[in-house]
Amino acid sequence: MLTEAKFKRALREMMLSSPLKDITVRSLCEYCGSHRQTFYYHYQDIYDLLNSIFLTETVPGFIEGAEPTSNLKAIQTYAKDNFAFLRAAYNSAASELPDDFFFSKVMTSCFSFYAKRPPEGLSKEGTRVACRRFSRMVADEYGYLFRNQEVTPLRFDRQMTRFLAVAKDRLFPAIVSATVEERKR
Repeated sequence: MLTEAKFKRALREMMLSSPLKDITVRSLCEYCGSHRQTFYYHYQDIYDLLNSIFLTETVPGFIEGAEPTSNLKAIQTYAKDNFAFLRAAYNSAASELPDDFFFSKVMTSCFSFYAKRPPEGLSKEGTRVACRRFSRMVADEYGYLFRNQEVTPLRFDRQMTRFLAVAKDRLFPAIVSATVEERKR
């Protein structure tokens, strides 16, 4: 196993039982049987390692350019499968990292699909604006649910399923409509 992958796996595992603020480079290195110098060769600190996880994270079933509904479902499945890790990340000083991750995935899905077939009345730039607004709202919903300590993985899955259905059927069309109106002015 590559050294970087070993550190990433170890941090993910440790975050399941300890808050990120309590995980030190020393404890991480002890956990995965590496030297601190090896860690510092690859990363500046624990937050740099966590950032690296989110920058290289893949979502199984996510296909750039595919219809957004299937990608939104893939993102939701990823979130459900990694619930404890994502909750720990959202409830740490690095909460912007999972937030940026979800925003980026939804934005990539939405814009890569609609850039090829823009909604009626929107230019490519208008489509980008609409997709960015939609992505922000979806990412905010993920953040809201992960930060809420009363939300269980099952409740998370049910609430996201309902939210995404409404978002796709009502929210995105409303955002497109508002963006078209703004562009007319």
